[in-house]
Amino acid sequence: MLEFRPLNYDDEIDEVVKLIQLNLQPNYSRDFLIWKHLNNPFGPSLSLVAIHEEEIVGVVFYMRYNFYNKEGEMIKCIRPFDACTSPKMRGKGIFKKLMTKGLERYKNDYQILLANPNSNSHPEFLKLGWKEPRHNYVYKFGFIVSSKLRKGESLNNLPKSENSPDIISTSHLFQVGNSLEFIQWRYEDPNYQKVKFKTPNEKILYVVYRRDRIKGIPSIVLCDTYGDNDILQKAIKRILAKENTPFVYFLENQINKKISSLFSLKHRKALIVFKGNDSHIPDNFIISLGDLEGKL
Repeated sequence: MLEFRPLNYDDEIDEVVKLIQLNLQPNYSRDFLIWKHLNNPFGPSLSLVAIHEEEIVGVVFYMRYNFYNKEGEMIKCIRPFDACTSPKMRGKGIFKKLMTKGLERYKNDYQILLANPNSNSHPEFLKLGWKEPRHNYVYKFGFIVSSKLRKGESLNNLPKSENSPDIISTSHLFQVGNSLEFIQWRYEDPNYQKVKFKTPNEKILYVVYRRDRIKGIPSIVLCDTYGDNDILQKAIKRILAKENTPFVYFLENQINKKISSLFSLKHRKALIVFKGNDSHIPDNFIISLGDLEGKL
């Protein structure tokens, strides 16, 4: 007999961590679960576990993941994460029941349900009625001639003390979190570089990136940008000069499609699926590379 109920965060975290380590991520940890599902600035994730003979044999978390524009208008979004079942209980429909019953806990208090499954679970999401966006999100690799800071410009690391919940974008586009508070939480891993680029006329852009080697080539991976994206091209050039490379890797969206490269190559399509009250993801709804990073 299967029982489905919320996870007891006080007593059952370690058991769930072991289940996730066995089925999804060997390096998954207790601290990571607490950071991800309890310390989220949008509030704790809603969880559901499947119990069989007093053992947790399945789990899913639905994380609040809200998007805001410059007016503070919000699109309520939730995302399923860390869903898995014990190998000995597969083929019994537990995954489908977890996804369905876990979502019922939100009582339709959301507008978009968003996920980026791996290639193995992608077909299962489609079978459950999820859809792919009408616009293909594609990872691209660009070559840009870098240039150093000009007079009156600055490019500095974002200090931890800058963590306001206030909206920081300057456009009608909806971005997740859209605040320094969110950036500091989401990108607390030291592998991420969080910088603040300012022009002489006081325009500001916050850029999050990480250093990597793509196909063996030193590159910057552009994760997120917030603020005045009219100065994105300048910011990218200054960052590339700082990192001593002309190569940038990014997920093309409504913001960074403005990036002008001497040449660019399409790498691969991002796997994104969604459900919602409408038949498509709105055109002014921004999905970034950072939203799809394995760290989340």
